[in-house]
Amino acid sequence: MLPSQILLRPMRHVSATVTRSASSYARNPASRAATKKRLKTESSQIEANVSFLLPTTLVAPPLWRYPRQPSKFVHMLWLHLKARFDAFKSLVGFKVMSAPKLLMSRPRFKAQRASAIPTAKALHVQMSEAFAAGDRESLRSICSTELHRSLVEAIDARPRGVRTEWELVKYDKTWYYPRLADWRIAMLPRQTGGMTTIKQAVVSISSVQRLARYDDTKGGAKINGSERVRHMLEHIVLQADINDKTYEHGPWRLWGTIPESTYESYLQEIADSQVAFSEDQRQARS
Repeated sequence: MLPSQILLRPMRHVSATVTRSASSYARNPASRAATKKRLKTESSQIEANVSFLLPTTLVAPPLWRYPRQPSKFVHMLWLHLKARFDAFKSLVGFKVMSAPKLLMSRPRFKAQRASAIPTAKALHVQMSEAFAAGDRESLRSICSTELHRSLVEAIDARPRGVRTEWELVKYDKTWYYPRLADWRIAMLPRQTGGMTTIKQAVVSISSVQRLARYDDTKGGAKINGSERVRHMLEHIVLQADINDKTYEHGPWRLWGTIPESTYESYLQEIADSQVAFSEDQRQARS
């Protein structure tokens, strides 16, 4: 299963790496030009490997889990509709921008929203099986850098000789799941200049999963009490980079999972996003 609520802060990794490099830069004045070039290369490489959850991503609860207070219920519904409308505007704007001749030709960008759910289901199974088996390379090919690192750390922390087995028993609550909870596209500034475009989908999957552990040092015997069958509701985040010249997207990758939004948590998400936007504008002016 995907580790729950993987809300990483990739910029911390960027800062730590640049600081270590900068210290050697100060100690070797004669090689400043070469070090400066290396710092720029390292920064570009790091940035290419970090991923961010797009601002104001919303996994709206079903109507029956909306706030019961009428004013909050109506406001939550308005926030939900506004988020969908904003995502739709971004999609339309990007499609128009991808047209070779504005308003006179078909857009080159294809949203391919319908592929998000089957892709999420396939990657979810592939990732869970690879994680159970300790297959680091398979995880690397389908996960973001941060998620891959987190899963590998969990694999390395397992006791030696203990093997994990994962099984998807069935999909659950199929009258409502799986469903596309959120879909958006955004252009974000790179730390090294320019813009990058990301396509993101959040797919909610309800399933029954079985997890068991075996001790290979004892002939592969199942560890007592290790088998668990659980009903899981996971909101799986997929991301894909979009080429700014061809407007084709790269392969979907698993970013992680996020919790269902509440009224209070989404208001905080909006406030945090506004603060971050103001900070970006301040830095751009300076």
